[in-house]
Amino acid sequence: MAGRKLSLIGRADPRGTPEYNLMLGQARANAVARYLTAHGVSAANAGATSRGKLDATGVDEAGWARDRRVDVLLAK
Repeated sequence: MAGRKLSLIGRADPRGTPEYNLMLGQARANAVARYLTAHGVSAANAGATSRGKLDATGVDEAGWARDRRVDVLLAK
């Protein structure tokens, strides 16, 4: 995987304003990017973005917990 690019996509549950959730998703993705770069992944290869609550599907606490995440995608 050396040199491969990663896309880090931060996500949030549907509660809160769209602006807040975009910021929260970005903060989550940035935290994962910092962790990965501290463990040897090149910062240039770990792009962090946010989808906020755009794709959230949860309707209760268990579903909201699944919405709060960072997806890590390996680029082709």
